[in-house]
Amino acid sequence: MLYFITYPSWEGHWHWSYNYIIETGFRQIGLAVKTIVTDYTSPSIQKAVAEIQAIESTADDIWLFSVAQNPIIELVEQKPGRKFANISNLSCFPYDPARLEGVNMQEEKRFGYYDKLFCNSHWSLESAAAYYPQHRSRLTYTGFPLDFNQYEPYCSMPKQANLVVFNQRFSWERLPLIEIELARRLIAQGYETWHLYAPLAGNQVSADPRLQQLALIAQSAGLKFIPNPTKKGYLKNLAQAAVVVTTSICDNLSVAMLEAMALGAVPVAPNAMAFPEFIHPDNLYPPYDLDYMEQLVIEHPQRPHSIEQYTHERVLARYLAAMGL
Repeated sequence: MLYFITYPSWEGHWHWSYNYIIETGFRQIGLAVKTIVTDYTSPSIQKAVAEIQAIESTADDIWLFSVAQNPIIELVEQKPGRKFANISNLSCFPYDPARLEGVNMQEEKRFGYYDKLFCNSHWSLESAAAYYPQHRSRLTYTGFPLDFNQYEPYCSMPKQANLVVFNQRFSWERLPLIEIELARRLIAQGYETWHLYAPLAGNQVSADPRLQQLALIAQSAGLKFIPNPTKKGYLKNLAQAAVVVTTSICDNLSVAMLEAMALGAVPVAPNAMAFPEFIHPDNLYPPYDLDYMEQLVIEHPQRPHSIEQYTHERVLARYLAAMGL
C-alpha cells in the first residue's frame, strides 16, 4: 500500500498535476494508493488527522508526502513503513522561502524522519545539503514530473514573431524592476511584451499594494499584463510567445519556463540555479546583465534543450528506484 499524503489541488497549482501523476503512476505498477489530503486552512484537517492516526500500516507499506515539511509526518514517523517526500521548496532559502499557511515548518527536524527526500533539481539538492549536511544521504535527485501531452493541443498555434512573454510570478524575488526595464528596452526595439499572471480579485496582479502600483507603472511603459483565470487560457496565450524570459533568482525548478519551452518558445534565463540543468548555455545570461538579456532576445538562439528529463515516466522511474521498487 502507498499512503499518499498531499495537499489540495486546484487548477494552475503544481499539486493539480502532481497528485494525478502520482496516483495514476503508482496504480499502473500495481500498487494500491490511499490518498489523504491535508489542508491546514480548513476544518477538514481534523478528519485527515483522525484518519491517519487510525491507519495500521505494515513494514511493507510506503508513505509518500508531496511536501516534506508537512507536520503530519510527526504522526506517521513511528508507524511501520518506509517514508519518502518531495521537497518543493526550503524554508531556509533567503529568497522566496517555503511557507505553508497555518504550519510551523520545522524542516530540519522533519527531514530526519524520511528514508529519502526527492529533489526537483541538482541545484536544490546541493542547496538542501549545504543547509542541512546531516541529511545529505537522504537527498536524491528525481526531477519534477510533468505530463507533456497536456501541451500538445497548443503546440500548433501560430506564434507572434515579435512577442516576448514573462510568465513568472510578479514578485520581489523575481526582480520586477529588471523585468520592467528589459520590457521598456524591447518595446523601443519594436517588440510586444506580455506578463501572464493568475488574477486576484478585481484582476489584480498582486496582493502587495507596492507590487500592484509597480505593475501599473509597468503598464504605462507598455508592458501588457494579461490575466489568465484558467489553465487553458494561460496555455493559449503562452503558446503565442516567440521568446519567454525569466528574471527569477529563486527557482528550485521553473515549471513556468519548462511549460514555455514545451510549447516551443525560445528561453532566456539566468546562468544560475537550476536553469543550466535543462537550458542550453547559449540561452543563458549572466544574472542581472540587462544588455546581455536584451541581446539574447534579439538573437533568440534556437538550440536543443534537456526538458525530457522531466517527463513523468522518467521522474516516476527515479522515484521507484529510490524506493527500491
